[in-house]
Amino acid sequence: VYFAFSNEGSNNGDIDWDAPSGGIVGEKFETEAGQLRMELSARVDASPDEVWATFHEPERSDEFSENVRISRLLEERGNQKTVLFEMEMFGQLQRLVMEFTFLEQEKRLKIRSLESQFSGVEGEYRLVSSPDGARTLVTYAGTLTNKAGLPIPLSLQKKAATETFLSTIQSLKQGLLADQ
Repeated sequence: VYFAFSNEGSNNGDIDWDAPSGGIVGEKFETEAGQLRMELSARVDASPDEVWATFHEPERSDEFSENVRISRLLEERGNQKTVLFEMEMFGQLQRLVMEFTFLEQEKRLKIRSLESQFSGVEGEYRLVSSPDGARTLVTYAGTLTNKAGLPIPLSLQKKAATETFLSTIQSLKQGLLADQ
């Protein structure tokens, strides 16, 4: 963490699992009453178990992401982690405290912002395996709420959401390489 825009292809049956895994393979955006709802999908060339293990370490994001300056674990209890992030977006340093809830059986990760200067974030990441189990479709579905009270152009909101998702995917891929 909209205006209706869709690039279909996020359905597991529609994915070309053999195509190069460069970027986003599916996206949907909708706006309503100061909220941007989105669904973004990308393919990662690793098994769901490998991707899930990497998702379990959001506090290591600063090791793998160019945009994240600081990522520090504040608290861990049960299946939840609270992590502080300082990240650069559009040349501005932003501070966020995020809560991560890991739903092991479903390989779903719920996220929500506990502290954020400009926007509230709530959503989840879902993992879907390729038929051979060697690749994973990572889908983020969530809502971004404008907390700043300033009119933020839709194009800027969409760009921020897309860049954050792509940064997350790139960070995941870097984490997977580091753990090999």
